[in-house]
Amino acid sequence: MKRRTFAIAAACSALPVSWRAALAADAYPARPVLAIVPYAVGGADTYLRPLQPALEQAHGIRLVIESVNGAGGTVGASRVKRSTPDGYTLLFCGSGLMSIAPRVQPAAPVLADFIPIINLVTVPYIIATRKGSPITDLPGLIDFIKRRPGVLTYGSPGISTSPHLGMESLARMLGSSVTHIPYSGIATAIQGLLGGHLEAVIGAPSTLMPQIEAKAIQGIALVGKNRFPLAPDIPSLAEAGIDLDVSTHFAVYAPRGTPAQVVATLARAFQEAASDPSYTKAMEGVRTRVNLMPADVLARTLADETSRFGAMMSAITT
Repeated sequence: MKRRTFAIAAACSALPVSWRAALAADAYPARPVLAIVPYAVGGADTYLRPLQPALEQAHGIRLVIESVNGAGGTVGASRVKRSTPDGYTLLFCGSGLMSIAPRVQPAAPVLADFIPIINLVTVPYIIATRKGSPITDLPGLIDFIKRRPGVLTYGSPGISTSPHLGMESLARMLGSSVTHIPYSGIATAIQGLLGGHLEAVIGAPSTLMPQIEAKAIQGIALVGKNRFPLAPDIPSLAEAGIDLDVSTHFAVYAPRGTPAQVVATLARAFQEAASDPSYTKAMEGVRTRVNLMPADVLARTLADETSRFGAMMSAITT
């Protein structure tokens, strides 16, 4: 009997990785699921953590979140790409990692390396300046950038992220330039702003608004066409006649080759957990809008984003 069991185990271990993953799909999830967030702690991970209790209690998915930042998110994404496609290693990232990073970082993973599962939230971006900055409002920001090319230093969550794209695009639309200081995440960029090492930052309302409301930094503009209902006092760029709208869709992905049964299980679990009013309340508490998109809608949205921002991404690299 022992020899027979050993022989079966040996035969299974000799199967291709994708076959072994498929065989394990029926028992999924049999162990904790690792979700890699490729940014610094205190940013995108805050959109995922409120789902942990519901995922475990209702679906038996014990979600372990790990921040693996670096290179605008490509370090963490590359780790997920290389992982066994069995549903036990997932990626939770912003859409810029799929639509922007491959254009400016040739070695970055691409959308084809992953299977979209579900989009959870969509985040607009706010530009804020340091306390004591001469830039105190939107007209002042525009005038400063126009009159002093390259002088404004700003922090973002990293090279090739959507905030980086948004600020560089704004400068080019104004016929000028700004100086980019990439950080490992928006939380660390804010520390640079609070320390007086930057003139401005561009980041998500969830991270910037507490500092703005505490009057530690100054909220200047929302990079969009309309004001954001969860930060209504911040004017949009459109109010100054600037047609620029940049936001990020934060979604869950699995490595390519993950069994369809596992993907379906994950999609259903995340959909149900994120549809609970408690998640909407938690997200509104951090100035974030829930925007559930199934995989097919998310894929089309990413394609549209890549197309719309193609010219802007090319401009950043020249």
